[in-house]
Amino acid sequence: MSKIDFFQYVIEFDEIDSTNLYLKNNYQTLPNYTIIKTKYQTLGQGQFGRVWESNYNENLLFSLLIKKDLPFVVKDANPIFVSAILAMLDEFGIEASFKYPNDIQVGGKKLAGILIETKFSGPNVDYVIVGIGLNVNQTEFNAPNAVSLKNILGKDFDIDYVFKKLLKHLSNSVLLANLMYLVRMNEER
Repeated sequence: MSKIDFFQYVIEFDEIDSTNLYLKNNYQTLPNYTIIKTKYQTLGQGQFGRVWESNYNENLLFSLLIKKDLPFVVKDANPIFVSAILAMLDEFGIEASFKYPNDIQVGGKKLAGILIETKFSGPNVDYVIVGIGLNVNQTEFNAPNAVSLKNILGKDFDIDYVFKKLLKHLSNSVLLANLMYLVRMNEER
C-alpha cells in the first residue's frame, strides 16, 4: 500500500475479477479513500452489466472507495469524476467530451468509462465506489467505438504516470466538491 495525495491507500493487483467487486466485498475493513488498481480484470464491469474489455497491462483500471462522511452530495459524484478525467485529458492536449451516463469520448469513440455504485443503509450512505477504466496503450478493440490514448496521440504511455496525473485531478475535484458542499451547508443554516 502506498499513500497518494487525497486518497489514503493504493492496493495493486496483477489480476483480479473486478476492482469494484473487490471494494464492495471488503469496504468494511478498508480505510476510506482506498484505491484498488489492477493490470487485468477477468470480470471487468461497465454500466448496465456490460463487460469492460481490456488487454493485460495496457490500460488504466482502478476503483476508489469513499465511505463515512462523504465530502460531497451523492448525486454530484458523476460530475466530480467526469470533470477530473476531462481535465487530465486536457493536459495531454486531448479534447474529450462526456456522453451520458458514463462515457468519456473522443471523436465519438469511447476512451474511458466510469461505473459508480452506491450502497445505502436507510438514509445513510455506506459507500460510494467509483470504477474508472481508461484506454491507454491498447490499440485494437472488439468494440468498434473504442479508442485509446495511444490511438489518439500515436505513442506509448507509462500507465503509472497517467494514473498519478489522474489522481491529482481526482483529488482536486473531490476537494473542490467538499468545499462547495460545506459552503452550501453553511448557507442552509
